[in-house]
Amino acid sequence: MSKQKQIPVIVTLRGVAALMVCLYHFICTTTDYFDHELLLNVFNYGKKGVQVFFIISGIVIPYSMLKANYTHALFKNFILKRFIRIEPPYLLAVVVGITYTIVRGFIPSSNDIDLVPSVRDTFLHIAYLIPFVDGARWINPVFWTLAIEFQYYLFLALIFPLVNSKNNKLSKWLFAAIIIFLPFTYHSSSFFIQWASLFGLGIFYILYLFKKYTVYEYLLLSLICAISVFINLGWVDLLVGVITLSVIHLVPNYKSKLGEFFGQISYSLYLLHSIIGAAFINFMTHKFNEPYQKFFVVLAGLLISIISAYLFWRIIERPSQKIAQKIKMNSK
Repeated sequence: MSKQKQIPVIVTLRGVAALMVCLYHFICTTTDYFDHELLLNVFNYGKKGVQVFFIISGIVIPYSMLKANYTHALFKNFILKRFIRIEPPYLLAVVVGITYTIVRGFIPSSNDIDLVPSVRDTFLHIAYLIPFVDGARWINPVFWTLAIEFQYYLFLALIFPLVNSKNNKLSKWLFAAIIIFLPFTYHSSSFFIQWASLFGLGIFYILYLFKKYTVYEYLLLSLICAISVFINLGWVDLLVGVITLSVIHLVPNYKSKLGEFFGQISYSLYLLHSIIGAAFINFMTHKFNEPYQKFFVVLAGLLISIISAYLFWRIIERPSQKIAQKIKMNSK
């Protein structure tokens, strides 16, 4: 495990999670376009793609930290690496979102709601500070999860040495207790605290694979963590976590060209779909309302989102990845 650069199936799972969220937004949040109850109930679960992303982050971030033998001495490099990896695509997506809200005002079929963000809200996006200011709102509704992820990076950068130290008999249990019981201290879906135990399912799994916990310790911690997820987030989130971890454990080396493609563009697709794809679908709802037409409208919106995401990945995201990879993460 420690010699692998990544767990291959995770790439495909990222793509699946992004597509789940896309279809949820296209079908369930397009106002009054779909009214079939079963259809809405089924695709409503697509929003749980976010939870799949959280489980994956619970695995891959500690994975990279374990391989780098992370200590607090590497804090600056770790945060810089993550910042460069995610910030340029995100900031450009913010610009795209602002542009959309402005252009939308000139489209006759749009409703009269003013979505153009204030100067204050625009600047609050830079450091993911929207949740910390009353009345502030995201330009793009999916951005709230990026704030959760960034809080997670900071949190893990601070406490991960507890479990990664050589004399970790006591500190590793303190680390586990923080992860499991943090959600009981504050309840708000806008902050990492609420989601800590869900991330924990992935964190404890990878720590077990790296032998930071024995199999019995891992099973005990996973059970307690699962109970925390059930109490604080519900049985559906717990089920999503269990299924995601089961797939990763049972077929870790699964690869497919299609899965790798969607996995590569998953971040860009996640950033853009609710602006570009959803905007296209909303515009088309005024023209095509037959049941068979709705299918093609959503399909076209999805294809436009995928093409846009691929171009965005090639031009913006991939160069950011390459720059981030040059930042060394080792203690030597």
